[in-house]
Amino acid sequence: MTRDSDWQRHEAEARIQEVLEAAKTRGTQRVIDTDGRFDVTFVSGKKTLEELFSRPGPLPDDDDNNL
Repeated sequence: MTRDSDWQRHEAEARIQEVLEAAKTRGTQRVIDTDGRFDVTFVSGKKTLEELFSRPGPLPDDDDNNL
């Protein structure tokens, strides 16, 4: 069964901009290879206020640069 987020490797290589945009807007994209798969996932560099204030206490040092 193939999902909308599945790409054959040769197709993904030819349409890499579409794969990356789909990962950003629709979630993880799977690129199927002959012996496995790649999961292409977008991770935002920005945090929402909800994410920033979801944990008690001061921000960890690694979060200081993401403000």
